[in-house]
Amino acid sequence: MRSRNRLKGTRIMALKKRSRRTKPDIAPVEEARASTLDSKRTSATVSQQLNERLTRGEGNGAEPVRLEKKSLSKIVPDPENQRTWFMNPGSISILASTFESVWQSSAKTAELPDEVHRKCLDQIARYAHSLNRDLPPMDDVSETVHSVWDFAVHLKTEPLLQPFGVTAWQDGKYQVTFGNRRYIASCIAHGNTHTLEVILFLASPKFPASKRFVENNQRADLPLQAKVEDYRKAVSEIRSNAQGRVSNVEIANRLGIGRNLVQKLDKISASAAVKLLIMTGQVRSVEYAYRLSVLEDSDNVLFKAACKAIAEHGEPKGDFNAFRAMLDSIESKTPKRATRKTVGRPSKIKIPAVSEPEVLQRLFAPEILASPDWSQVDWSDGSKPNISHIEKLIKKTLEDLVSELQGRG
Repeated sequence: MRSRNRLKGTRIMALKKRSRRTKPDIAPVEEARASTLDSKRTSATVSQQLNERLTRGEGNGAEPVRLEKKSLSKIVPDPENQRTWFMNPGSISILASTFESVWQSSAKTAELPDEVHRKCLDQIARYAHSLNRDLPPMDDVSETVHSVWDFAVHLKTEPLLQPFGVTAWQDGKYQVTFGNRRYIASCIAHGNTHTLEVILFLASPKFPASKRFVENNQRADLPLQAKVEDYRKAVSEIRSNAQGRVSNVEIANRLGIGRNLVQKLDKISASAAVKLLIMTGQVRSVEYAYRLSVLEDSDNVLFKAACKAIAEHGEPKGDFNAFRAMLDSIESKTPKRATRKTVGRPSKIKIPAVSEPEVLQRLFAPEILASPDWSQVDWSDGSKPNISHIEKLIKKTLEDLVSELQGRG
């Protein structure tokens, strides 16, 4: 036992002596220190250093960008942003012109007047009609207008912490690539003559729809309609730029979401009926929309009952299973209408009784079957409409043959 302890102590001493002789590796620390921004330098130097890093593409997917000051009058909003596409220059101008007059610098607040709010919503409705596009539920549009206004109140006294991104557009102007809400709020708070520092993409940004989804999905108040549409465009963009098949894992990694959410949004996007309920604001949660989409595949009758109930009363509160159980109990009490069976083999063709055997013999003669009426018959189609058509054609042909036979007699 003593020999074991003595051996253990000898090993510990040897390790301590070795650690004293080993010199610390300083180079990686210096290299890491050199790659960070020096807070002791001036703001101009820090901005220059940041620009150098942005140009090299550090932390931006190797996309060349620069920080530049641009006038808001030279920038146009992003028309593809599902969260704020309806906030057009006209509605922004209405809010911006009102903001300055109601701003109270002493109280650091500004209330959005009801009259201006209604005027803004009316302008948004006309703008959507001119583009022949369906607006999200008006409650969501109204909430977006109020949230952008509140953000503008914040920006009136606080700086914009994260610049929005722009890219060269046309006529010397720039278009927002991400951060559309920040751009709109800045215009309302400061007017379009204000100059701000923006992230300028020196080339067309890669995967703009994916960037848009990632940014908007971080918002807790993002309407479900905007989330689903942003997701659809982002996935389409990812797949169109891929060489082969794209898995759900790759989509989840690119968009920064879980595979479970990818599966749910895929299912929701494939159901036209569920998307209609989302567009009208009747369904507002991912879970309910997903469960409805699954129900559509498993029980179409119950799905129709669920859609009717939600269209009349909105999305129920509580668990979806309780909602489904309620629908099951209602459906079980509803009397079922008797329906004719349409499955199985088609019925046999009925040939009217004819007393003259010569008529039946001539019915299937080559010259009869080669006539225009018979030559267009699809003999491989066993559906009820086609069989009914053949029976009518047989009856007409037999009547014509009987008349011809009687005329000869």
